[in-house]
Amino acid sequence: MRVHATLHMKDIYTILKGNSSIYLITLIMVFAIFTVLCNVGISDWPQYQQDGFNSGVTSERFPEYPVILWSADIQRVDVTPVICDGAVYVIAGNGTLYAFDAGTGEAIWASHLDGWVFQTSTPACGGKKVFAATDSGNLAAVDRLTGIKLWNYSLTDKRFEAPLTYDGLRLYIGEGSAYGTSEKKFFCIFDNGTECWNYTSETKGYQWCGSCSIGNYVVVGQNDGIILSLNRVNGEVADALSLNDSTRLSFSQNNPGRIRAPVTCKDGWIYTTSEITANEGYVWKIAFDKETGRFEDRGWSVPIGFSTSTPAIFADRVYLGVGEHGHPGALVCINDTSGDMIWTYPVEAGVKASPAISTAYDKPRIIFNTAQIDGSVYCIEDSGDRGELLWKFDPPDNGYILGGVAVYKGRLYFGTEGDQHYGKLYCLGDDEWSQFHHDPQHTGLSRSKAPRDNRTAWISEDIRAQPGSSVSVASGMVFVNCVDRLVCLDQISGRVLWSHPFKSAGDYAFGFTPVYHDGKVFFTSDRTYCLNASDGEEVWSYTPPTGRFAIDGSPAIAEGKIFVSDWDGHHYYCLEEETGKEIWNFTVEGNAQSTPAIDLNRLVFGSWEWGLGGRIYCVHLNNGTEIWNLSTENSPCGSATINDGVVYMPTYNFDGDGDLLALSLVNGSILWRAEISPTDSTPAFADDRVYVCGGCEGFSKLHTYCFDAKTGELIWKTPSELEIGDWRCSPAYADGLVFVGRPDFMEYDGIFALNATTGEIVWSYPAGGSSPAVACGMVFTIGNGRVYAFGDSKATG
Repeated sequence: MRVHATLHMKDIYTILKGNSSIYLITLIMVFAIFTVLCNVGISDWPQYQQDGFNSGVTSERFPEYPVILWSADIQRVDVTPVICDGAVYVIAGNGTLYAFDAGTGEAIWASHLDGWVFQTSTPACGGKKVFAATDSGNLAAVDRLTGIKLWNYSLTDKRFEAPLTYDGLRLYIGEGSAYGTSEKKFFCIFDNGTECWNYTSETKGYQWCGSCSIGNYVVVGQNDGIILSLNRVNGEVADALSLNDSTRLSFSQNNPGRIRAPVTCKDGWIYTTSEITANEGYVWKIAFDKETGRFEDRGWSVPIGFSTSTPAIFADRVYLGVGEHGHPGALVCINDTSGDMIWTYPVEAGVKASPAISTAYDKPRIIFNTAQIDGSVYCIEDSGDRGELLWKFDPPDNGYILGGVAVYKGRLYFGTEGDQHYGKLYCLGDDEWSQFHHDPQHTGLSRSKAPRDNRTAWISEDIRAQPGSSVSVASGMVFVNCVDRLVCLDQISGRVLWSHPFKSAGDYAFGFTPVYHDGKVFFTSDRTYCLNASDGEEVWSYTPPTGRFAIDGSPAIAEGKIFVSDWDGHHYYCLEEETGKEIWNFTVEGNAQSTPAIDLNRLVFGSWEWGLGGRIYCVHLNNGTEIWNLSTENSPCGSATINDGVVYMPTYNFDGDGDLLALSLVNGSILWRAEISPTDSTPAFADDRVYVCGGCEGFSKLHTYCFDAKTGELIWKTPSELEIGDWRCSPAYADGLVFVGRPDFMEYDGIFALNATTGEIVWSYPAGGSSPAVACGMVFTIGNGRVYAFGDSKATG
């Protein structure tokens, strides 16, 4: 074997060798450069198993009741996606590197690299670049924002089949298994594409064998059952350990098998797995001296069965997958100190990819995939002496799953092969209720599971929660309007996490709904506030030029912009989400009370005056220019719902019945009109039906209505004697149920779950009822100063 090293200006180790003081200073400089160049957020998943150690451990939460938030049809996916600064990057089987918006799934760019049909090298991202290696033996760097290729070099005809490792300056990857045992290289490439060094030896190659960085060394396994320690700067061999060498390891194995997994580095230890047959293999823990780069005779080896899974280590436990394709598999938990088996969780297929662990809970939670056609995603909780299933998710396509799962801001990202020509990239997450009436369109539709009985998960203390308002639920927190302070509750327990005071708008305000987005929470009163969601600290605030309060209207967020109002100041405002800087404003005739509904780059909102009707407006999102407006006989005091090019807007009549209007989003023409009790209720839309509440206690009949969304035909309404519905209550739809409230003058006297098809009562509870929200399998509502949470909270803690 031999080492080939190419000198480079960055090769400071060689240049400064022998001058220890300068070397130390330079190392500090390199560390600073490393910190700048990495430039990844705390939530990012920028390379295989999250970091250069291949830890697979994150403090991010996992979904509780996962749904598909978005999916993208692309050519087959056999790698784990990587995520940097809000963008997801994945390479498809044909060598095309894709970028998608992590939140929306919107395609950003696609850059075709030289590739054949089967990509198993997970890309890496850092700074302004994304790096990808292909099965054609090419290594490329692409501009992370534009997809433009910065460089693309053909390095080998022996394939790249292992994940890339990136340390902020250098990339590491070895040649694959092509041509069997032959002379093959392990490369170190500077991130400008020039070669730093390569290590060459006779080997079966580096099929799936990714490396990890530890101190001054890079550690990698070979398919031959050998682990290498190489100097990161010059490629010199610090150590080469054969796992069958009894002179070096007291726990060596005569037939250790092939290493076909990236190694994990943690606290001076190296972990890896091996496979011999479809039913045989080992997991290894080997001590490593970070000063000398040599392996030591401390650790253990344990027979666990076939494994190509990279171990993930947390709290003195080692988690990994076992099982070959076509055979049953398992997730295995091993005692990190002794190597003893603690528990195993058997599944229907081999677990060939590596698990991801969340430390956000009292007990570790583990995510992994099963490698088979029509594979599944599992979430297991380590309950001490066993693994307990929290949920299992089966993607709707029957594609083979090979790669692992990336975790980002509480969401999961993974791909499937599809039919080997048309695979999918999935984003799973909880269907959070993060803003007024769920989403920018105000559909009031949650894809979450919903409780089938009235069992309470918790009831908060009396926090003076504002009747007539709704809560927002996101990232394990519940945000509540409490008259003169915003309160954040823990979603699991309902306990108060923090509160932030603000100036109240007065007794005649029925309340905004807070809005959560990207780690911040927004609300409006005398000003528009932006707070850190984690601690309630103010980020910025905006005072409208009129100095008037927002009344009832909540902020709406889309496209990096936040939209708010000032009620009798007669304006709607567009602000920059990041800074609160005003972008544009729009003047209306009358009171600006709506929460703007947003769809197709358009905003819809209303204005009204006492007894004089009002107007419904549609304006451009980007510049606030008017597209159309419609004069109404009754007052559009509430907020619209938009679906499939149709605007559904309720009106309030102070002298009789109001109406529900269905309008064209294009030009504002009336498609149909239905007479209902007067209301400010925002409709919910689901399955071609529109649900809305109406009526003011003591003045008009109380009903909850269901209409055919296309024709306006009444399908059902609740009997008036049941008094289910209220002019301030916006219904929520989830899992075949419609959730509504019963008023008690200015307060609420009960929540009802109605069968969405028939309107019949499924369950009720004699408290709460203010505009319910549904998220993470739970229903949240306000009444008598408290927040009520219904559902099984066991899965949330």
